Amino acid sequence: MSDSVKKYYELLEEGRITSISNGTGFTFIYESPDGGKTVTERPFGGDISDRVVISKPILSEGDKRDAYTILSVYSEESILEAARILGSR
Repeated sequence: MSDSVKKYYELLEEGRITSISNGTGFTFIYESPDGGKTVTERPFGGDISDRVVISKPILSEGDKRDAYTILSVYSEESILEAARILGSR
């Protein structure tokens, strides 16, 4: 089984996607250009430029260390507000 198919089933199990159809009759293709770290979605038969990233790469050890530093320095309220701001971009 290819990495992209495995990732598709992982995303289904995690509840991040619910099916390969969005209710419009389109079937989607899930691809991973980097071996499963990043997953993209595009309509079957659609143009490659229609791809949307649905799963981002796993954080590096340095990024994880930075995240733990942020958690130890700032209040939960500040961190949640920063996450809200980032999510609205």
